[in-house]
Amino acid sequence: MTDVIVVGGGIMGLMTARELARTGRKVLLLDKAQPGTGATWASAGIISPHGSSGAADLAGEAGVRLRLPSYDMWLNLPDALIEESGMDPEFRLTGVLLLAINDEEKRAVLDKAKTRQWGDTEWIEPKILSGEEPTLTNKLEGALLVKGGNVDVRRLGASLEIACRRAGVEIRAGVLTQEIVCDENRVLGVNTSEGKIEAPVVVICAGVGSPGILGARPTPPITPQRGQVVALDARELGIRRVLMNVSDPYFVPRSDGKLIIGATREFAGEDHRLTAGGISRLLGSAIDMIPALDKAPILETWTGFRPLSSDHLPLIGERHILGLFFCTGH
Repeated sequence: MTDVIVVGGGIMGLMTARELARTGRKVLLLDKAQPGTGATWASAGIISPHGSSGAADLAGEAGVRLRLPSYDMWLNLPDALIEESGMDPEFRLTGVLLLAINDEEKRAVLDKAKTRQWGDTEWIEPKILSGEEPTLTNKLEGALLVKGGNVDVRRLGASLEIACRRAGVEIRAGVLTQEIVCDENRVLGVNTSEGKIEAPVVVICAGVGSPGILGARPTPPITPQRGQVVALDARELGIRRVLMNVSDPYFVPRSDGKLIIGATREFAGEDHRLTAGGISRLLGSAIDMIPALDKAPILETWTGFRPLSSDHLPLIGERHILGLFFCTGH
């Protein structure tokens, strides 16, 4: 009999399954599609304890307390995954530049660094910034250099899946989890598109799909937030660091010269379609920030869905039903 069923095969589900398997438990991971192909695949892969836009900031002090130890754990994870899977997720500590386009944004980012005790940071004046990232517009007030970098999320998902399988995790792709099966207030297993599967522990890691699993109490207060993303060929520009500001877009340079530009923040259900307005806003703002992108070839466009919780914090732990755990809403 399976010890634990993990529902959802994104980074949270795969990481949860990996950790449980390392403790000797028999783990079954269920994913409605192919593991690593949902929000994980679509994300930009920015790894930093500090954020300047989106839910990372809205989560406030509690979000900071989660991000700091998470970042420290990331420093050892890539080497472990290379050893366990044989696949490099291409985690690079490039540093992250939080850009300020005017004096108000400069004061805001410096105040945030001070009040949240970011520690080792460096303010870079415009003259020096032009040498660090020559393609940036000369209209900036400067940037705050903070620690961090990025990971190639598509390689990350694949390496995690391989590591899980090698650790003994059973993975069933294309299986939809429909309902949590309980006896009064204790988990007995799940009903799926392939029938009932029994287990004394179930962990919901299904992202935007979490609220749709019947019988889960409480119903996860998660709403999908659509993000439209563009990838450009920026090999000629040599952008070195992750670039962020107080609003989107952000810029994530991959080791192969691809530049990820994202992402819109829209409440459009789970509509995967790209929109002219969304892509136009991303590219327009991106070219304002890096004028040379005007001639960069477009390589790819896509959408993803952030599992946005009602308080902008992830749901972690056991609640009303014994044996039913949540690890979702990140």
